Amino acid sequence: MEQLFLEEDEQQAVTPEEERKRVLFVDDDQSVLDGIKRTLDGVWAGWQVTFSTNGQDALEKLDASEFDVVVTDLRMPGMSGSELLAEVLERYPNVVRIVLSGNLEHDLAVRAATTAHQYLVKPCDTATLRATLDAAMRIRSMLLSPKLRRLVSRMTSLPSLPSVYANLVKSLEREDISSRELGEIIAQDVAMTAKILQLANSAFFGLYRYIANPCEAAVYLGVDTIRALSLSSSVFSAFQNTGVPESFIAQLQRHSMTTGTVAHAIGKSQKLPKKVCDSALIGGFLHDVGKLVLVANYANEYYGVLAAARKEKVPCHQVEWRVFGSNHAEIGAYLLWLWGLPDTVCKAVAYHHKPSACSSTSLTSTGAIHVADALQHEMDGLPDSAFRADLDSAYVASLKLTGRIAEWTNICKKHSGFGEEV
Repeated sequence: MEQLFLEEDEQQAVTPEEERKRVLFVDDDQSVLDGIKRTLDGVWAGWQVTFSTNGQDALEKLDASEFDVVVTDLRMPGMSGSELLAEVLERYPNVVRIVLSGNLEHDLAVRAATTAHQYLVKPCDTATLRATLDAAMRIRSMLLSPKLRRLVSRMTSLPSLPSVYANLVKSLEREDISSRELGEIIAQDVAMTAKILQLANSAFFGLYRYIANPCEAAVYLGVDTIRALSLSSSVFSAFQNTGVPESFIAQLQRHSMTTGTVAHAIGKSQKLPKKVCDSALIGGFLHDVGKLVLVANYANEYYGVLAAARKEKVPCHQVEWRVFGSNHAEIGAYLLWLWGLPDTVCKAVAYHHKPSACSSTSLTSTGAIHVADALQHEMDGLPDSAFRADLDSAYVASLKLTGRIAEWTNICKKHSGFGEEV
């Protein structure tokens, strides 16, 4: 198949000036901007830092020059930070959008949830700010194709399986619905799980500890917030008729949920630390989220990928590279990194087909997801090679764990379907 997204004019060498990282800070309080400038002086070599005191001026600066990142306050006179980010999303989708605000009012947080990638709270120390922006630039280098970067950066939500989305909307009409019940619905859907974990673990809603379970995230956010996110914005949405059979989406959902459950159980069987097991659970749930990105935006092309994979009897991620210049693992990790999910989860998603690329002498969440993914595909017994994922036996042998494959296979059998409650 023809390669669609990595064109010659997108591979031109950049000049040293173009390699500079460009960030625009927007805040109506000049003293805040002066403080940021003083803080950054002498420690931001390689960065081009620009300041603006209002949204309209910021848009004029974006019109005049290219920027990689916009960092804005939320509450500003005239154009609010969320309104500014909505304009940036529409006009400059390639720009990483970050909120830096001391205002955590609920309505502003909900509105910003549909436009911002990440949220930092004032006062923000230099190390945190620098780490966030450095990570944003590393993320941008993951995808070679500017078209794919623009596409993923523009996405503020992922479409859900229609039946699960309809169940969520119907349940929200009940006055007596509990956040736990809503969490159990959300946990059945890859797209909703990704989004609720992004929100619950950001400073949008003032949490400072990591939540790894979508049910727990729903309980923390509460019914009112989930209702506002679901009905007043585009945080959750249903798949429309994309040209890809709904059965494909449903199968992807089932496989993802089972892979996360099995990866978590494998981690526990190996007595891995709880944080590693949590990353295996969530990374397993989200390991194929890049497929949702591609199916939602390029349904016809992706259907062609699946057809080519069947014809050539190779896994679809190999054909994805040929067509898109990337694969679903990298695309999914790019989105999750933009959304601020933990590095361990994002790396597990990025390398779940090639765990040996994450050099380690012991089993990690990435390795657990790789094993669970491969064993689950084998367990499904599908003749369709487009859904195949081969176990890297050399990787397992390098960890001296070949003798555990039989035990892991039994774990996989035990948790077929949606698996255990975790």
